[in-house]
Amino acid sequence: MILWVMPDSGAKTMEDYATLVALFKKENPSVEVSVRVFTRNVLWRRIFTLKDPTHEEMPDLIQIPHYWTALIVKAGIAENLSQLDPGLSLTDCLVPLKENCYQPGTKDMYSYPWWFDLSALHYRADHLKRVSSHPEEDLKTWSGLLTTCEALRKEFSEVPGYYPMQNSDWRGSLSMRNALPCMWSRGLNFFTEDRAATLVGSKEFKEALHDYVTLALKEYMPILRERGSLGTIMSGKASMMISRKQGISMFSAQRGMRVRTLPVPAAGEQSAAYLSGMNFFISTFSQHKKDALKFIKFCARPDIQLRYSRMIEAFPAFEEAFESLISSAPRLQVYREILASSHILPNMVIMGTVMEILKRVLAMCAAQIVEHRFTQASLDRELDMTAKEIELLLSIYKG
Repeated sequence: MILWVMPDSGAKTMEDYATLVALFKKENPSVEVSVRVFTRNVLWRRIFTLKDPTHEEMPDLIQIPHYWTALIVKAGIAENLSQLDPGLSLTDCLVPLKENCYQPGTKDMYSYPWWFDLSALHYRADHLKRVSSHPEEDLKTWSGLLTTCEALRKEFSEVPGYYPMQNSDWRGSLSMRNALPCMWSRGLNFFTEDRAATLVGSKEFKEALHDYVTLALKEYMPILRERGSLGTIMSGKASMMISRKQGISMFSAQRGMRVRTLPVPAAGEQSAAYLSGMNFFISTFSQHKKDALKFIKFCARPDIQLRYSRMIEAFPAFEEAFESLISSAPRLQVYREILASSHILPNMVIMGTVMEILKRVLAMCAAQIVEHRFTQASLDRELDMTAKEIELLLSIYKG
């Protein structure tokens, strides 16, 4: 059985999967498992090659972001899990993750939850104490976040390479996934309620994206630098970070360093978080579907869910394991509140393509900011063109 996955834990991904596979093989010694790791971009391209009869290696089980489910069904490359095992259930799965496992509008399940991440703001208590008497109050709003960033920059102006906000992207890019809470906080979505049109070109969407871009514009967060040259919370060259991984081991590694976790500051009326699920699907062309199904069920067990989520510092997709994880550390208990205000990308055929297009827009923004030629007008024009692209996709695929 061949398993295609994404780098859940960076350079440690193969090591972590080796541990997982070893546990699986103890119970299923006759099943051979080979793991291949691809970045999201490479995997996005590779899944479109699965119908090629000359494909050099056919995977059996593939990890995808939750919102690709409708696309893999449309492409005809995913096995109907409801037919493969009519008893397969999502009863114990966290509610936000369930809908994204089905072919839209049906009860046919094509992907199964594995783990998820959830955006939050983390800050160094010792740093914030120097600029704020009530950091949790100051960091409730996006304007308060920007004011705090300015105060931190002045306070640590003599620290070489310091930025108030650590960039959680390893490439130093601007991340659409980190920008989404600004959109949802304003009550916006990508599409109109009937999903017949997009709101990407609206004035409100442009303002929401600008909220996030401001972190780079004002040089509160470094961009387009390799991770080795980026300031970090642990090194003392950053004070805050918006991240989707809970980072318990990283923040606990440095003795005496206290890190607090809060909901992402509200850019609009209330805070909103980005919840991103990772799912498995079984390839239609697999010769080992029963073994792939065994692996899916193994990964859904509470003990395995808890163990793997701790290894990669994400969250289990099922309720029992999730509650066990967040009860294990006081700092993690804020995630109950964050989960309640979370939003998830819709399971639509075009959603993956929309995110790729918007990633291109933010890459353009980052390059312009570094070259000191960014203007709001240029961003607005790019979003207007993007809206037209999305409208075309909607007209072709009806979502």
